Amino acid sequence: MKRIHSFSLMVCGFVLLVASYTLLITSFVRTTGKLEGADFLMFYSIGRVARQYGFHQVYNLSLEAVAQAQTAGFRPGTWQILLPNHPPFLYPFLEFLAGLDYRTAYIGHAMLLVFLVVAGLPVLYRVLRRNNWPRTQTWIGLAGVILFEPFFISVLKGQDSAVLLLGGLLWFSGMVQDNDPLAGLGLSLILIRPQIALLLAIPFLFRRRKVFVWFCGGGLVLGLYSFALVGWTGAKDYLQILTFSGGGYGYVLAEAAMFNFTGLASRLASDLSTNLVYALSWGFFFAAMVGLCIIWGRSKFINYRHIALAATLSLFASPHLHYHDLALLVIPMLCLGLAGINAGKLTVRIGATLPMLASLVFLTGEFEDVTRYVFPYLLMVLLPGLSWLVEKRRENH
Repeated sequence: MKRIHSFSLMVCGFVLLVASYTLLITSFVRTTGKLEGADFLMFYSIGRVARQYGFHQVYNLSLEAVAQAQTAGFRPGTWQILLPNHPPFLYPFLEFLAGLDYRTAYIGHAMLLVFLVVAGLPVLYRVLRRNNWPRTQTWIGLAGVILFEPFFISVLKGQDSAVLLLGGLLWFSGMVQDNDPLAGLGLSLILIRPQIALLLAIPFLFRRRKVFVWFCGGGLVLGLYSFALVGWTGAKDYLQILTFSGGGYGYVLAEAAMFNFTGLASRLASDLSTNLVYALSWGFFFAAMVGLCIIWGRSKFINYRHIALAATLSLFASPHLHYHDLALLVIPMLCLGLAGINAGKLTVRIGATLPMLASLVFLTGEFEDVTRYVFPYLLMVLLPGLSWLVEKRRENH
């Protein structure tokens, strides 16, 4: 009877999430101007620039500003540009989509993002099954990943956090299976957010160095592919944009809306200048990297607690991080679930539902700012902290 009751709660949670997402999508698409002002506007405009001027001009801010203004229906010069600060991994697909009307292209882009994450689920499925998860709970856990609310928001807004999440899933799966090539190649996909990838990868110079070697190999392939697309002109423009993004130079970066150290400092000390906030953020970033290197160097093994700590710290310490990239929090959630189950502190049923339960709380942030800004930071503390506590107690016993 208890098993039936808990299963019914899972089904109710699943239905509630799907229903809520359906309502959010419907409202987003039907509200005039909302879809046209979404982050997808930047990606669609990149495709338009690529079709008209070539890939070597996709980081030309003048061309991008005109394309964004025209797509959004504004007169060029009156639209404040959304900074194209992403590596060009998906840009050929964006060039294809730019041949379609905006709304059709948006649907095609959303389908690609979901497909990318689904492509990583078979590897995660094997990890969960090898940890003796029953098939039903395994599927619930996979559904929780796909329905994870920050990932849903990334798809809704047209962001490319799916590549970040796919890389995170492959990195996590490779780490727990002692598959260094898979872990390293997963880390190389996280280069879609270079600052997160570097903070995660550098510590592997001090433990499990093969992961770092495979990261470099995957990064080299992606780098050559990117350079072949954009050339010297595009590479130079991209590096300049990274300095804008990393230093907050007057573009639409919305530091106070970020979910990292930068955002926390901007909200708590609003009188600080943007330059000072970013100086503190970069200082914290390098301090976090040094700290992880020390922990890796002193540890005999890299376990769930280390993965959870690295994943959450890479988000909090990243100088630039918006809500959609919190999709990576599903990794420390999986770490806590597996560590807790192995230590006998959690049941498989609870471990499998952690991403779904967190998504239900995340949803309340659509209506309550306190939940929206407090809950992510709370998870960044609790997930690695509990994972560390559970594993250390298990080792001591």
